[in-house]
Order: sequence, then C-alpha cells, then structure tokens
Amino acid sequence: MTDAADGATEQSLAYDYELDAPPEKVWRALTVPAFRDHWLQPAPAGAVAEVVEAVPPSRLKWSWREADAPADLVTFTLRPSRTGGTLLRLVHERGAGRASTPVAANSNGPLAMAA
Repeated sequence: MTDAADGATEQSLAYDYELDAPPEKVWRALTVPAFRDHWLQPAPAGAVAEVVEAVPPSRLKWSWREADAPADLVTFTLRPSRTGGTLLRLVHERGAGRASTPVAANSNGPLAMAA
C-alpha cells in the first residue's frame, strides 16, 4: 500500500528532518562524494549505490544493493523551510522479498552544515 502524499509504503521507512542549511547546501552534502562520505555511514563491503533520478536541488533517488539482495530505493526530497533551511524527507523502500527493517544511513548527527 502506498501513501500518495509522502511516497512511503508498507515496505519502507520515512524520516523527516528540518535542517538549518538551505536546500542547495544539503544537495551538495548528498551529491559531492567527500561531503556525502562525511555525512552518511560508509557503504558496507559489496554494496553498490547508483543514482537513478536527480532533480537539483529538490530530489535525489538512489538504487542501493547489498551483496546478492534485491535493490532498495532511497529517495531524498528537499524543500525550503520558512526559516531559510531545508525540510528533508528520506524514504527507504525495501526491495522485493526483503523482510528486515532498513537502518537509517545517517547516524552521524546533523553534519550537513559542513557541506
């Protein structure tokens, strides 16, 4: 079942964040490898991420595959907040046949400001 308002399904997790940095800066944190590697956890050995959609600076979607598992989709949606920051929505959709709950990629705290 899909919630049309936010893109979340029964096989997904959705996270909402309000960040102080403007969308352009958050976009850089997600797309510039040095910033991304600092902000998000390193990929596990054997994991492959591929950009499948990029609409700067508002939407980024990755296909994420670990080992022989079906690919997951990770979507970042960025919108300006009223205070000049960013409303960030992260939706992690599990690949077909995946039973376990995904773990958030960002456990490092709000380091988007460093970008």
